[in-house]
Amino acid sequence: MKFPVLTDEERAQRLLPPRGKVRAVIDSDTYNEVDDQFAIAYALMSPERLDVQAIYAAPFSSAFLARMMNADVNIPMTANLQEGLEQSYQEILHLFSLMDRDPKGMVFRGSPTYLTDRETPVESEAARDLVRRAHESDEPLYVIAIGEITNVASAILMDPSIIKKIVVVWLAGQPFYWPHTIEFNLGQDMLASQLMVECGVPLVLVPCMTVASNLTVTAPELERNMKGRSRVGTYLTENVVSQLTQEMGMNWLRLFHKTYGKGLDDYGEEGEPHTDTALSPSRIIWDISTVAYMINPTWCPSELVPLPRLTDDIRWDCSDNVGHTARVCRYIYRDAVFGDMFAKLAKAPR
Repeated sequence: MKFPVLTDEERAQRLLPPRGKVRAVIDSDTYNEVDDQFAIAYALMSPERLDVQAIYAAPFSSAFLARMMNADVNIPMTANLQEGLEQSYQEILHLFSLMDRDPKGMVFRGSPTYLTDRETPVESEAARDLVRRAHESDEPLYVIAIGEITNVASAILMDPSIIKKIVVVWLAGQPFYWPHTIEFNLGQDMLASQLMVECGVPLVLVPCMTVASNLTVTAPELERNMKGRSRVGTYLTENVVSQLTQEMGMNWLRLFHKTYGKGLDDYGEEGEPHTDTALSPSRIIWDISTVAYMINPTWCPSELVPLPRLTDDIRWDCSDNVGHTARVCRYIYRDAVFGDMFAKLAKAPR
């Protein structure tokens, strides 16, 4: 498929850090963990910067992580892709209810399957709505993508001209220097991920490890700043705290060692993390990184860099760039982000 081509000047202009209030949609696998809910609530409570026009439910399943670990994944996540999609959709509706928001005309189901080739979109309400909204204004539509990217890739395949109408801000992958780019959002639908990298859509990438991974939070911090201050704040706090157990903490250590942290050491079989003392559990609220970039880009230092090709074995091939640049976040000032989010969610309905 042939895609529109932006000049270097057009791309650089489109990828300037956002200023003022901008139009945005959110593409989210909302039920897969505990972080998407934070991101959606945070965005909805930031009307001074974000005109959130729609939220798209993205599918998810544990199949990718199971493949990476060559084992069943002992975390609370469905293995059924369509069930994951419906769970995401219903969770978005639940968040709207907690925040006294009307979801009519704003919440759409996304793709029930991943892409099967690089030419054929997956039909969904979400993809069709994205195409429509992209053309509604001369101002760019920001797509805050915090899940696997089939919905957005399908919209581009349906109407490639939206490449000149949108900017995609995607939490995905690892830094370009990492030994691989194994990551949940990027790895589930590799055809869609490769299309996003190669099609030329203006892209802001927020890597996971060393960037979004800075956004850790603990139970006492949530209980002090969010619980009891709003309905959604209490709900989000209880979601996280219920999973901050010793067993879950060890599951995450093993999961990270075999996926995101794969290849970081030369310890061999002795490298699996273990401890003889109790863990001090925390949780990474990954997805608020993209919203934070949109609200205040100075919290997320970034730069334009050549975009490497994404290989079939889930690596960045920096010797083979795709021919255009992307904006890549290098760090996140964690304290500023959480301070802003806590203050805003405390103002949500009680």
